[in-house]
Amino acid sequence: MATRLNTTVSLTDPADVLAAVPHMLGFHPTDSLVVLTLHDVASTPKFGVTLRTDLPCSMKLCGFGERLLSGPLSRQRVEGVVLVVVGTEPHAEACDDNCAGACRRPLLNGPDADGAGTGPPHADLIDVLRDSFERAGIVLVHALWAPEIQAAAPWQCYSEPECSGEIPDPKSSPVAAALAATGAVTFGSRDELRALVAPESPEAVARWSAKLDVLAEERMDTDDPHRVARDVQLVLAAVQRAANGSALTEDDQLRVLLAVSDTRVRDIALSTALGETAGAAEELWLTLVRRAPAAELPEVAALLAFSAYVRGEGALCNAALERIEQTQPDHHLGTLLRQAVDTGLPPTDLAVIARDAAEDARIVLAEDGAW
Repeated sequence: MATRLNTTVSLTDPADVLAAVPHMLGFHPTDSLVVLTLHDVASTPKFGVTLRTDLPCSMKLCGFGERLLSGPLSRQRVEGVVLVVVGTEPHAEACDDNCAGACRRPLLNGPDADGAGTGPPHADLIDVLRDSFERAGIVLVHALWAPEIQAAAPWQCYSEPECSGEIPDPKSSPVAAALAATGAVTFGSRDELRALVAPESPEAVARWSAKLDVLAEERMDTDDPHRVARDVQLVLAAVQRAANGSALTEDDQLRVLLAVSDTRVRDIALSTALGETAGAAEELWLTLVRRAPAAELPEVAALLAFSAYVRGEGALCNAALERIEQTQPDHHLGTLLRQAVDTGLPPTDLAVIARDAAEDARIVLAEDGAW
């Protein structure tokens, strides 16, 4: 994900960098490898994108570095990286029966000054990544380990045994303060983030499904050649009202959800992520995602994912994409957004795509004589 921070904060101590990691990701990572990319390493290093992946089991390390380099890191022109390992065990989802035939590297702990294996865990992972990055011309500036990123948790460097300490309270991090000023939220875990986009309740979703059926039948009974144009106006007006502080009724929300279920309307609605009403639009998409039945979920979840990605909220984007993938794995826009995330497409590039998509939709409507 791109950094969520749009201001300058200086981080000079490894402990301060560790305390900033949850805020750079949007949640507190567990059993994770976090890659902090760096630019201008020869002068004043600046953080670029932040990548988190599950800690792999030692039997899956062969080619792990190459997979990172061919994925999101491939587009970033990275000069250096800071590696942060969080946790002592591989992530549960990263180890399965397929490990049996993979490359085995049994070393889990790095040697201390006396040659005993009492250093930070996952030293084998750091060795593999150091080799891969060096071959790619990327400097490994620092490699750090902590069991968790919480106040007073211990941390260690992989390179020097005496390089260690305790993590300051992440809530007091200067990055936390800078993000709080923008209204950004850091979640306690990825599960908390997933809960944010989870269905409100089976009863609420069922009630909305019944009401949407009624609205859909009403629309079918009226042959309106200008329906798509009217739906676009309805959605944009609803976003503007929300931005002005006016509460939308449940009926308003239902009509917006039904309108953006049309991909032509959805494509134009993507542009709401690019203007002054972006925050209000994202709040509306989040509300609708939590209440949308399966049939209407993918399009509004794609709007939420796109908005989050453009803002640099990669974690929220991923949570929204997971909802789409669980409901409609072959969803076209969801697939495109997943590819953007997996390849590290800069949010600014995605914003250009959204503008083009919205303009194409307007042209189609105009050609149909219904705009």
